[in-house]
Amino acid sequence: MKPPQRLTQKAILRYALQGALFAVAASTGVVIFYSAPETLEHLDDFNWWINGLLFGLIVSAWLLNGSRVYLLSRSLGYTLTYRQSLSVSLSSEFGIAATPAGMGGAAIRLSLLKRAGISWAHGTTMLAVDVVLDSIFFLLLVPFAAYSILNNPKIRQTVSKIPPGGTLGLLLSLAVAGILLGWAVRSRWFRRWIHTQCLRPGWRDYRLPARFRLLRWKVAHGWHQMKEGFRHLLGLKRGAVLLTFAVASLQWTCRYSVLPILFYALSFPTDPVLLFLLQGFLFTASLFFVLPGGGGGVEVATAIILRQIIKPSVVGVVVLLWRFFTYHLYLIGGGCMFFWTCARLPHVFPASPTAKEEVEIAFDDAPNPDSPPVCGGPGI
Repeated sequence: MKPPQRLTQKAILRYALQGALFAVAASTGVVIFYSAPETLEHLDDFNWWINGLLFGLIVSAWLLNGSRVYLLSRSLGYTLTYRQSLSVSLSSEFGIAATPAGMGGAAIRLSLLKRAGISWAHGTTMLAVDVVLDSIFFLLLVPFAAYSILNNPKIRQTVSKIPPGGTLGLLLSLAVAGILLGWAVRSRWFRRWIHTQCLRPGWRDYRLPARFRLLRWKVAHGWHQMKEGFRHLLGLKRGAVLLTFAVASLQWTCRYSVLPILFYALSFPTDPVLLFLLQGFLFTASLFFVLPGGGGGVEVATAIILRQIIKPSVVGVVVLLWRFFTYHLYLIGGGCMFFWTCARLPHVFPASPTAKEEVEIAFDDAPNPDSPPVCGGPGI
């Protein structure tokens, strides 16, 4: 049996620096591309005191996330302190932000819970229930977001130009294309084509086979977590589940209020529900970019979408501020908590074994993106 891959503090720090570099480069490019003379006029009207409010919202989101770990651990019969719960939650947030596809988040969370005396089975239960509660929150937003989209003047004007028959044909075409794409991806000839492409030296340089394996593991692991989470959810106390869901809803409301408030500060009020769902989609999509922090893809995708909603001259500023509060601040705050916890592990978790000089986090199932490319086989 292959030994589990391990991710050390140094490796996580290296990934975090790469992610920060990608994000800064992409944000800088977006700011330069969308800069215009009127950008300075909008900045003069910007209420900079709102930055303090946004910082407070992010700190509140951190504290609420720690409360989720505290409530779930208590519902399972464990006596984690709030400091331990906050350490687990914020360190795992750093792992999600710093590592490719967010693979370090779950590993850090389960490792710290294990040191706190929580078994792997119950740690996995807590993780799965968190995934389900987050999914329920965003699913509840979908009807309101759909209503907002249908009542958006630009979208209604565009849809009104399409004849009813054309709309039906477009929906049927998308459904057929989705079915054909799913069949093609699962077919044998597609695997052979991937195997052939892996043999090309150019693809080997980018370690694409290993990245494909990580992406495939991410999708399968996420689906497995969803199924297990629903099963475990039914076995927990109803009061604890409802309270944790309320805390989760407040956490995401605090975190995703950043973009609507930025719009308001720049005098571009927009439906916040639609922006909530947009941010949830972008956050989920960033986990499928097999690069730390999305490799700059989140910034570019956000800029392309936002230019359809607000003036292009302020898109760069909004993207820069939004990513600072929702990504860079998580790297800074989460990183400080993670390395502080590693340095004081016996004090934060007194019942845990003596901490090593270099903390290693095991990945029992996830493939290593830095491993040499292997073509063909079940991993493709």
